[in-house]
Amino acid sequence: MTAIDATTDRPAPKKPKISQFRRLLWHVNRTDLGWVVKAALTSLQLPARAKRVELLKQLPAKPEWAEASCKLDRDGYVDVSALVDRSLAEAVASFADGKVNRLNELVGRQKEGHKSFWVSLLDEDLVNGAFATDHPFVRNALQPAALRIIGDFMHDLPQLSDVVLTLSQPTPNQALSYSQLWHLDHDDKRVCKLFIYLTDVRDTADGPFTFIPAGPSKAFRNTLKSHMSDAQVFAKTGPDAVKEMIAPRLSCFIVNTARCLHMGSRIQSDHSRLLYTATYIQQPRIYPEPPARFRAVGALTDLERTVMRL
Repeated sequence: MTAIDATTDRPAPKKPKISQFRRLLWHVNRTDLGWVVKAALTSLQLPARAKRVELLKQLPAKPEWAEASCKLDRDGYVDVSALVDRSLAEAVASFADGKVNRLNELVGRQKEGHKSFWVSLLDEDLVNGAFATDHPFVRNALQPAALRIIGDFMHDLPQLSDVVLTLSQPTPNQALSYSQLWHLDHDDKRVCKLFIYLTDVRDTADGPFTFIPAGPSKAFRNTLKSHMSDAQVFAKTGPDAVKEMIAPRLSCFIVNTARCLHMGSRIQSDHSRLLYTATYIQQPRIYPEPPARFRAVGALTDLERTVMRL
């Protein structure tokens, strides 16, 4: 019998099946053995990597971007609020506000419902699972500042993997789950996420993105545990290492979420948090490449096509 979601009278979403091969890669990638796999894959695509490096060099270079890249490499995170294009962030915020104004309608259309504490608001913008390349969320992710800062850290032109808009809301009387617990991202060995707060995050009640910088996070580098409680984390590193991103609307920051243990969306009553996320990895991807996430609309440069694998 097909399960029915009582709130929408629609079939409840099915959990995607994970192949044994992908599951094996997932476990390998959680350890330092993943670097061996990454190096082997890269060695098979040296001409493609050389092209990406040349494209990266074509991007503008600024001393403040280079400094930000060094901090990202050293600490695993960097605040880029003063470095990114403010007008692109404002376009993202304006677009997001329009989605929030239709919240009840969009909740009923949501395709993935396994995280009860947040709502993904961009499902309707996808055509066959892909965003148009002129979408404001995509244009923001393609800006030179983000690509250069992340690219210099990776020593390679990054691949844009996804863009997401999420509204985090309180879930009283429910245990913490999924990304509300401490974890590392294992999409690849290097995973950088560009975040933009689209609402003010004034204090802990707003569910700030919370993380442990790269240094103290080394204690969790080879752990096979997927998600960990506060007690499990603080048994290895003290709470003094924790950083909360308390910041106003339109604040932007980049975090290497494969290296910095993190969690978030612990929203308290009468609070919410609206967040833009763009995810970048270093090619070639360790896992089998998923279906295309972007579809070409209008003229694109060779660099943009390479970033989006078009």
